[in-house]
Amino acid sequence: MDGAGPTVIDPARTYPLAEARRLARLPGTAGASLDLSSLPAPGALVQFRAPVDSLLQPEPLCFDNRWHPEADIALCAAPLSVGTLNLPIVSRARVIGPGLVLTEDDRLLDKSVGRHAARYGLEVVDGQCRLTGALRTLVQEARGRGRAASVDGPALYISDPAIHHFGVWMIKCLPRLGVLELLGAIDLPILLSAEVPDKFLRLLSVLGVSEERIRFHDPRGMTTIDRLILAPKVYTPGSCRYRQPFELFRAGSAMRASSSRTARPGAGPARIWVSRRGNTRRRLTNEKAVEAMCARFGFEVVEPSRLTALETMMTFRDCEIVAGAFGSGLYNLLLSERAPRALALVPPVLKFDRLPATLVHVCAGMGGRAGFVHGRLAGGSRGTDEFDYAWEVDLAAVEDALWRVSADRD
Repeated sequence: MDGAGPTVIDPARTYPLAEARRLARLPGTAGASLDLSSLPAPGALVQFRAPVDSLLQPEPLCFDNRWHPEADIALCAAPLSVGTLNLPIVSRARVIGPGLVLTEDDRLLDKSVGRHAARYGLEVVDGQCRLTGALRTLVQEARGRGRAASVDGPALYISDPAIHHFGVWMIKCLPRLGVLELLGAIDLPILLSAEVPDKFLRLLSVLGVSEERIRFHDPRGMTTIDRLILAPKVYTPGSCRYRQPFELFRAGSAMRASSSRTARPGAGPARIWVSRRGNTRRRLTNEKAVEAMCARFGFEVVEPSRLTALETMMTFRDCEIVAGAFGSGLYNLLLSERAPRALALVPPVLKFDRLPATLVHVCAGMGGRAGFVHGRLAGGSRGTDEFDYAWEVDLAAVEDALWRVSADRD
């Protein structure tokens, strides 16, 4: 609905930064319903203390680094550290532009600013925030339109600067829905940027979120919310908050919807090779040879980017093994109702060394395991850019890995 609000924020003002850790602290009990209507102003920090300090990870099915000896199996075998989940809940909040949260007492919540302040057009000096450039223009134009969108009651707000990227959506955004289970309120509305791709929105049905529960924030405008639950990061490679972040995708979990709600009847392929055909970034030069080998092991070649949301859910629902060059397409295994295994062919240059460990954590959350074959630069590539280069894998190593991941389960 709409609400009055041409003066919801003054673009010429300086706003103090509010530290979420200084909000009134409340202990959280997993699954116990929290009375969101009785929170103190301007809000509270609900704390769910982790029941364990770390989670042991399953040993990789294979880890072939003969062509890239620098790759360290220890990063994939290390326990996943678990910390307290701190959940800010803000009364009568205002969401501005790219996702900045303004509290009832006119402070910008630090957890909504993060390290992207300058990128947003927000100048932060000594805890004081000033709107500049495009952000200031955005607010001025929104004020000129005279109204701000509003959401009655509580809503879970999920935001990320790269929310339009599939890997970020699956790994960083969707696991935050587990917050609702902790609050004992799995049916609350979800507030998202209106720029989230339609395909991503439809994939929410896998976790039981219907379209009727989705509310949209215009990233070029403002939205007011009675009680905003700011979903925090629950996972980074190597650490998580409160519990294993990918367990909510596992069949039988409280959040996972049944297949009858997410896809048509009919079995999908049990083994899938995720193709990156046509993707010039991190080009695997001998991908065709790898695909031919995978076909001999019963893999079906799939290009996820060409599938609709429904086709994606149908294709990966019954998948037991997902293989492919390392990339976000492998995370489609979260749509499986099995305990999937994964085989990742890892390029020699990645933005972060810990990225392969993410696949270990994803598979572990689903009850499966992952294996890895590391490649090397090819075709004269220098690998000075983490995206723009060509690489290759040892076909003998890939064949050995396929035998390992295809073997009968223990």
